[in-house]
Amino acid sequence: MPQTRPATNDDLPQIIDLLDSIFRRKKGVHDQSVLTDFPLLFSDDNLANCRVVERDGRIVSHAAVWPRRFRCSGKTIGVGIIVLVATEEESRRLGLAAALMRDLQAEMPQLGCQLGLLWTGVPDFYRSLGWQTVNTSGWIASGHRAAGTQELSVVDFHPERHLESLHQLHRSQPTHSQRTLLESSRLLTLPKCRVLVGELDGVAVSYLVEGRATNKRGLIEYAGDPSSIWQLVRSVTAENAPQRLLIYPTHPELAEMARVSDWTVAPLKSSKGFGDEMVLVLDEEVAVPAILENLFCWGLEQA
Repeated sequence: MPQTRPATNDDLPQIIDLLDSIFRRKKGVHDQSVLTDFPLLFSDDNLANCRVVERDGRIVSHAAVWPRRFRCSGKTIGVGIIVLVATEEESRRLGLAAALMRDLQAEMPQLGCQLGLLWTGVPDFYRSLGWQTVNTSGWIASGHRAAGTQELSVVDFHPERHLESLHQLHRSQPTHSQRTLLESSRLLTLPKCRVLVGELDGVAVSYLVEGRATNKRGLIEYAGDPSSIWQLVRSVTAENAPQRLLIYPTHPELAEMARVSDWTVAPLKSSKGFGDEMVLVLDEEVAVPAILENLFCWGLEQA
């Protein structure tokens, strides 16, 4: 059985090099690093939830869980998001990633997690560990120009001016993560994620995140009423090439607005538009369709 252990600060250079090699450099991405793409994951208070395996004094495998609290269907739910599961090529098929996952899954209830949550392109691996695929009820819309009127002033996000308002807008959504203000600050300033703010009489009434990062692509998070959000979509599509809007079940009106603009609208299989989203049920009380099918409105929390 492979020996797993929590990561330490001394491990970080090796961990980041391993993960950047697999998830960034091998994909031709040289202007991003998981260290800055996942600042809350690698923070001092979460580092022990990153687990590693060593071989011959080198870290060769890594997996992590990021405990979060979500509000969904009137309930507050403890969720463990699985992030950055990877093994160097020479050490694969030795059961290292599976050992790390079993370690994390045994720890998750003690971290207050009632559900595990992940996105993956290899669902069979996780099914063997007890995970199940979940289908969301949202849509994915693709298009170039967006029809409609423009009543809002659209500006770029400025933390000193907008942070508190955007934090409250996020928390007003039917499904949302219960971020702290500091967490909102870190997530809204992630690399390659542009945030547009819709203002009415100088007051922020909506926001929209345009992800340009390899792990966060398209219009991935928003808050406010649908009309205000759509005005931000109009602003983005007026400037750039065709966009991909992830329409979560919290905002079905956006699907109709997209259709009116002759956008292509299709069922949203996952919050990235491809791959599979999966859950690990740790508390049967919360394993109901109203929660499982609506929990993946996770925007900037997605891995």
